[in-house]
Amino acid sequence: MPIKIAICDDTAEDTELLSGALYTFDPSFEIVIYTNGETLIDDFRDSGLSADILFLDIYMPGIDGIKTAQSLRGERKDLKIIFISSSKEHYPQAYEVFAFNYILKPLERERLYSVLDRAIDEIRREHSHKISFSYKSAVYSVDCRDILYIESRDKLLLFHLADGSTAQCYGKLDVIAQELPMQSFIRCHQSFIVNTSYVTEMAENHFRLGQVVIGISKKYLKPSKDQYYACLFSHMGRGPWG
Repeated sequence: MPIKIAICDDTAEDTELLSGALYTFDPSFEIVIYTNGETLIDDFRDSGLSADILFLDIYMPGIDGIKTAQSLRGERKDLKIIFISSSKEHYPQAYEVFAFNYILKPLERERLYSVLDRAIDEIRREHSHKISFSYKSAVYSVDCRDILYIESRDKLLLFHLADGSTAQCYGKLDVIAQELPMQSFIRCHQSFIVNTSYVTEMAENHFRLGQVVIGISKKYLKPSKDQYYACLFSHMGRGPWG
């Protein structure tokens, strides 16, 4: 399956250079280009635009790249957002929208390809990771990216999914934890595992996933926080100065 890439940049020359470099890296890429954040957001919401990676300029007329990213995060938690900018001053804000990386202009192909390698490797791992289980003679196969959190209750495991539905099976949280991609899921309580892709806030003793609040027990407090921050910083890879 070809990787789908969206580019949002109002400078035609920069867009041409980036798309050319991307096609050189892999001619099978499917690339769509936008010149402003408003149209990009509209396509994601109204037209069902599907993209694996977004290269997003920060300085654009109208809605800037940071605000565009904030809006898109509500639609796609798994989108790999890579900022491209002539300035490094917005680097801290990139962490707040869970950016995958941040590349400085003028574009350096070696740096671009290094970031691409990591992004594509992560995308392929995510796409291939499903877990299967059975309950009352029915067999289920669930994409890990669709799991909001897992709850253990009365010998049942409840899989709370991003679309609001729930699947269940008999089992133990310790066992199912071994089947999940460790970099994306955090055991924060004796009865709960959360998907970091959907965490919107980490407070002193809980994770917030949109309207859902999941407590962090004392036993799991330090490892949960360590793993959460490690996850955030690992997405950024090397800084723009590296």
